[in-house]
Amino acid sequence: LSQSIADIDKDLEACSIEIHHLQSSVIFLQNQHRRLENYRTCLRSLKSPIRKLPNEVMLRIFDYACDMNDVFANNIEAMPASSISSVCARWRNLAKSQSILWSRIRIEM
Repeated sequence: LSQSIADIDKDLEACSIEIHHLQSSVIFLQNQHRRLENYRTCLRSLKSPIRKLPNEVMLRIFDYACDMNDVFANNIEAMPASSISSVCARWRNLAKSQSILWSRIRIEM
């Protein structure tokens, strides 16, 4: 009887080890799945049609969108030049290259 209990204890320990190993594998696969989904999202964004617009067209759109920048506003919508330049590196470089976007400033004291 004591030998049977010892065998069962050994089997329980082996099962616990295997459960832990399988849980670790599941966590690894979930992390891998999440990384692959993020990578797929990044790759899809590279195919976005907006990326195909020439810089000149983008600058005209930015110029149209940036009517006035309210320096002391509490929300980002009042500073369209800042909003545009916060989207991505391309937009930031384009916005920085156009001084007209930054020259329309309203300051209310």
